[in-house]
Amino acid sequence: MRLGLFLTTLIGLAGASHISIAAISSSTDATWAAVGALEDGESRLCGGGSIPLPEWTTPAYGRVDIKGNTLTFKSTSPFPNNSFTVDLKALQPDGSGKVVGKDDKNREFYLTFDPGSGARPFHVTNSINACRRVYTPKS
Repeated sequence: MRLGLFLTTLIGLAGASHISIAAISSSTDATWAAVGALEDGESRLCGGGSIPLPEWTTPAYGRVDIKGNTLTFKSTSPFPNNSFTVDLKALQPDGSGKVVGKDDKNREFYLTFDPGSGARPFHVTNSINACRRVYTPKS
């Protein structure tokens, strides 16, 4: 009797957690136009030297897509290295936190989020320079 009750409870909990995960996942899907730009404007040293690299000093226009736990920024800008995809599983339940991605040269970059969901600003930094970009929803 107790084993049957235990198994029924366990199966019910497993089903409920599956339903709630699916509900959270579908409710966090979002798409919006965005622009990424240096947080403090132009910086001569942002590209890692005295010559600014265009992928850091030029605004990156594009689209953010969040599907489940994956965020993709697809750039429409002419410069390379502006598109990226990251896994959002490391974010806190309130949507805040920091996630790590890797560029095409296997270097780490970091996205930082304030609490929230859907279209909202986020910051991008990387492991090779002190630049900080803000990706902001564009209306």
